[in-house]
Amino acid sequence: MHSLNDLLESFHLYAECERCQRSMQLSVEKLIARLGNDFPVTDLRPRLRCTGCNIRGQDLRIVFVGPPGKRMVFQYRR
Repeated sequence: MHSLNDLLESFHLYAECERCQRSMQLSVEKLIARLGNDFPVTDLRPRLRCTGCNIRGQDLRIVFVGPPGKRMVFQYRR
């Protein structure tokens, strides 16, 4: 996984704020529309800002959910 396009089919992307414990699923489609298919996933973290406490540099979680039509059930708990 190097680019946002690599996540599109079988992965969900979550931003996790360590400071306030807020977690939010990010829309890979919206990120691609804004940043482009080839935008590196590793360059995404410094661009994120928590909407709860306004801190930058949130943690990213990339979760495999399977291809469309064969989605796996995922529930993230701390």
